[in-house]
Amino acid sequence: MPAPNRSLPFYIAIGLIQGLLVVSLLSAKVYFLDFNLSIALCAMAAVAGTNLQLLGGLRGQRGALWLVAGLGLLIGAISAVVLDVEHMAWMEQTWCLAAVLVGYIGTAFILAWPTREGLRPRYPALFQHAWNNAFIVLLALLLTGLFWLLVWLCAGLFNMVGIAQVKQVVTAPVFVWLVLPVVFSLGMRMGCENERIIGLLRGMLLALCRFLLPFSALSVVVFTLALPFTGLQAEWGSGYFSSLLLALAGINLFLLNGVFQDGQQRQVYAAPLKRLVEASLLCLPVLVGLAAYAMWMRIDQDGASPSLILALLLVAVMAAHSLAALWAVLVPRRGWLHSLQVSNPWIALLSALLLVSFYTPLLAPQAISARSQVERLLSGRTAVADFDVGNLYWRLGDPGRKAFDALDAQLEAGEVLDRKKREQLLEKFSMVRTPRHEEDLSTKVQWLGPVEPGGEAFDSMQATLQECGGKGCLLWGVDMDGDGRNEVLMIPRQVYASYVLLFARDGEWREVGSFSGRFEDTDELVRLIREGAMKPVTPRYKTFNLNGQDLTLGLEH
Repeated sequence: MPAPNRSLPFYIAIGLIQGLLVVSLLSAKVYFLDFNLSIALCAMAAVAGTNLQLLGGLRGQRGALWLVAGLGLLIGAISAVVLDVEHMAWMEQTWCLAAVLVGYIGTAFILAWPTREGLRPRYPALFQHAWNNAFIVLLALLLTGLFWLLVWLCAGLFNMVGIAQVKQVVTAPVFVWLVLPVVFSLGMRMGCENERIIGLLRGMLLALCRFLLPFSALSVVVFTLALPFTGLQAEWGSGYFSSLLLALAGINLFLLNGVFQDGQQRQVYAAPLKRLVEASLLCLPVLVGLAAYAMWMRIDQDGASPSLILALLLVAVMAAHSLAALWAVLVPRRGWLHSLQVSNPWIALLSALLLVSFYTPLLAPQAISARSQVERLLSGRTAVADFDVGNLYWRLGDPGRKAFDALDAQLEAGEVLDRKKREQLLEKFSMVRTPRHEEDLSTKVQWLGPVEPGGEAFDSMQATLQECGGKGCLLWGVDMDGDGRNEVLMIPRQVYASYVLLFARDGEWREVGSFSGRFEDTDELVRLIREGAMKPVTPRYKTFNLNGQDLTLGLEH
């Protein structure tokens, strides 16, 4: 089959479109798009652009573009919903990894789609794309990183000889988000065109898999045979037991697929080593079953949580792989473990489907966890003193808030628990909710003294949006350089803040530096300003100016 045409303008255009989209969304002057839509567009651009770069000239064949659009819409829509949920940092972080996995699986099937036989992609094509894609993306990332390091080196050299404009240009968001996507796209083109290099890297990794699989198989067999003699009483209390079992099984399966490759390999191992590998595959259902039992014991002891539910989905995928490997050993067909060619694609699709369901209402792990927590409390399995109200209210999204409000209403009406427990629980409810209701989370600024000319710009400034959430900021106009014009100090009112920002006006207000000190309570700092106890002072020691830059003096206390 001839190599697909990969025109240079096509790859440059993809990078420019991605960069322009990010720049427009990050611009402070763009207000017509909300956060959800911005996230969705960025995710869609990343997924669609990567697939188009990998497809090259095959992008228009047999409906591949429709699959690319569908995958981009799916990941973009889930990203817009998940990354917009308040107080869900764990879900946000795990979705970033899950989106990569879903995109990786979906991309392999999309690239194999143009060469499919009927409605079923060919397994050799799936194998080749699944392994090659990882190396192509890594090569593009390596090129982008090296390019950025080279740019920084040049900027630093120019800065040392007094040409600071170069550093200002290369660190500007417009330069970063316009140039780096183009460089990454060119790296993808290099990887797709240099099939020999990618094939060499893949061959090296597969050779390592072939070398390591017997050692991994031996570890699995020896560990499984030792279990009846060592027992599991000590391991059940360890929170890492199930994780270690799944890691051992997962490494064995990864190495196995690296050796099995596209199923066309002959004389993979000598007969004794084949029997050893097959014995390890017979042991995998035991290891995965023990991991599932340990996971279920944790849920029974502590209740369901999103992290445990996600772990159960991982156990389900590992169980499918282990049973498929068991079937391949017990029911041999045309070649060694030949049935893996059938099971592997279906399990990959199952994995993607489970990940998608976890972050959508199809599974709704937050709702399951909220119901589990409340049920355990009302049934007495969780003591009132041990009930984590904060987890229910802050970390389980809207389902947790709804469960919190419903339980609060039941407590107020006296419908559940006895009087003493209700009072104790209501007190915990008030401690969780009251501080948040009293705090206005909107961005706001307040001036200490008269508003400086042009001071209305601080209301919509990017620095204000970043620093003045929660309790807001106080702005103080004060002449810091003796030129008769006031600069502005921005003082975040959060208790934990330990610095103030300095802004100067040169046509427009811009941040020129910051002051830090041994103050932890900004309210005390504001009191000193109001009383006139804080004022600019001339440094005791002068500094030096070297090629237009002021040297910083660090004093020993």
